[in-house]
Amino acid sequence: MYRPPRLTLLTNRDRIAVNMTTRNGLLLAGCIAGNLAFSTISPSAWAQDSASYQPLAAQQYRTAIEDIEAREGAYGGGLTQSLMSLGQVLQKQGDHENAVDAFKRAMHINRINEGLYNLGQVPILEELIESEIAQENWEDANDKHQYLFWLHRRNFGDTDYRLLPVIEKLSNWHLNIYTLNLSEGLHQHLVSAHALFRLAVNIIDNSYGQNDLRLVKSLRGLTATNYYLRQFRAAESMKLTHTSARGGSTPTAQERAKLDQYTINSYASGKRAMTRIVNVLDSNPEVTPSAAAKAKVGLGDWYLLFDKWKSAQETYQEAYNELVASEADPRIIKSLFGRPVALPDMPLLVTEIKETTKDTPYVLVTFDVTSYGRAKNVNILKSFPEDQMRLRSRVRRSLKAAKFRPRFENGEAVLTEALRHRYLFPEDRKTQKEKLEKERKAQALAARH
Repeated sequence: MYRPPRLTLLTNRDRIAVNMTTRNGLLLAGCIAGNLAFSTISPSAWAQDSASYQPLAAQQYRTAIEDIEAREGAYGGGLTQSLMSLGQVLQKQGDHENAVDAFKRAMHINRINEGLYNLGQVPILEELIESEIAQENWEDANDKHQYLFWLHRRNFGDTDYRLLPVIEKLSNWHLNIYTLNLSEGLHQHLVSAHALFRLAVNIIDNSYGQNDLRLVKSLRGLTATNYYLRQFRAAESMKLTHTSARGGSTPTAQERAKLDQYTINSYASGKRAMTRIVNVLDSNPEVTPSAAAKAKVGLGDWYLLFDKWKSAQETYQEAYNELVASEADPRIIKSLFGRPVALPDMPLLVTEIKETTKDTPYVLVTFDVTSYGRAKNVNILKSFPEDQMRLRSRVRRSLKAAKFRPRFENGEAVLTEALRHRYLFPEDRKTQKEKLEKERKAQALAARH
């Protein structure tokens, strides 16, 4: 699959990694944005080895398509595979506009020959989504994700376990579209992701039982959406205007009421999901004790995010004691409790790794993290550019609101002093585009003179 060079959008062929940075004993999780991560499955008959893509391959496929059209007509069944292959070659060459045309025609012919609801169009649809994403056609990519889900529901119904892969794909799409702030109606993506994760949990419960390990991933998804629902509604309520807190369209009165209900239930819903993760892992003998203890640390994090320090402290201590009792690898204990960890620490939320240069703006800061997980004694050491007071203020505000899992010694939360961290502020895609457009206009103006 094609990997967009600037967007860092991860496909199934990429290794997904959380952007976490260690600085002088402080583990900081980047929470600026998320990567798009979803799986695609193509039949082996259509799989293309990267070495087979040659400059003349596209023309060769076009010639083959013309031959098939001469023999079978404009809708010949043999055209589908050749058009699919042509689209893949064009993807590899970065020609996504023409790749989309090829994939769309392949789908059209497939539906004519195999029927509107046949699942043979799924691999073509997934390739089409890849090229829409590469062109940053977010709404078109979203429509095709929705059609992919509808197609599976049309074939399998609403409760079939075979829906699970496409539910996972679509729920991750909605959640990461929200974290990347790429679409109109961000609240709708968040609500959709929440509903899909909940649907996946119900299907797994009914198909495999209430202690099946497949539940863990969907329950983590529910936890993430509950956190973001609370954050979205809280941020929106602070706005003095009627615009969405994160851009996009404004929720309608009905949507706002639904968001309010989700907000009211977000803490309890997230707690139930985290508690179920712990119980599922505890009930499966093949799961290591350290995995269950790590899940319990996540439950402690949830308590801390919602200012329930006593419950967080008790849960952290239980997890710490269980790890020690099970003689867990000391490196695991150190990674969880050996240094402050910025929250939320959710593996599902993959952060975007942006390119940095020597000219990337930054703020160098030191601060303490108390035993209650709050930043104190914030001291700005340096910033670049030096006159960027806005960035200095942004770091101060962020640290004032931030929550950390505190460092533990012998099962007790302790103060960690003089942590030092450099906050980087790479330009986002919108700023990069605006600069490129400004430079292009300047060059065009200079050429005229």
